[in-house]
Amino acid sequence: MVTIKDVLREYHPLGTCSPAPPKPPKMAKFNVYYWHRRYPTHKPLKANARIDEKLKNGDFDYSPYGKYLDYEYWWMAEDIVKVRNSGKSSGYIKDAETEIYRDYKRRFDNLRKDFERDEADRMESLLYSLQFYFGGRKEQVYKFVYEVAEGTIEEIIKQYPKWIQHQNNLEEPF
Repeated sequence: MVTIKDVLREYHPLGTCSPAPPKPPKMAKFNVYYWHRRYPTHKPLKANARIDEKLKNGDFDYSPYGKYLDYEYWWMAEDIVKVRNSGKSSGYIKDAETEIYRDYKRRFDNLRKDFERDEADRMESLLYSLQFYFGGRKEQVYKFVYEVAEGTIEEIIKQYPKWIQHQNNLEEPF
C-alpha cells in the first residue's frame, strides 16, 4: 500500500510538505494566462500608499504561491496514490502516473515563476516604501535590508528610520 508521504519523497524537491486542504472549486472566470492558479490573487495597494497600510494589507508578506505550490504537490501525490493502489497492471499505472505528473509539472513551473516574480515585486515594494517614507539613497536602503536588518517586516520598518538617521549623522561634515 503506497502512501502520500512515499510519493512526496519521490517527487517533491524537499521530500515532504504539509497536508493540503481540499482542492478549491474552479474559479468562475477562467483566464487563459493564469489557468494554473486555483486561488484569487493578492491585490497590493498603490505604490504611494502609506507604509503601515501596506503592511496591514500584506503587501510585504511572503508570497502565497510557495504554499500553493506545496498544495499542488500534495494533490498530485494523492492522484498518484489512487493510481498506484488501483490494482491495475504495471503498464497502466506507469502511463497514468506519467500523465498525472506531466499535467501537474506545467502547473508547478508556472506557479514557481509566479512565486519568484511575486517575491521580487514584494521586495521592490518594501525597498521603495522605505526610501519614499523615511529617505535615504537607494544604496542605503539596499544595504540596510540585505546586510543590516533582522527580524520581522514590522521590526525592519521600525528599525530603518533610526538606522538611516544614524547613517546621515555619520556622513555630515564638521
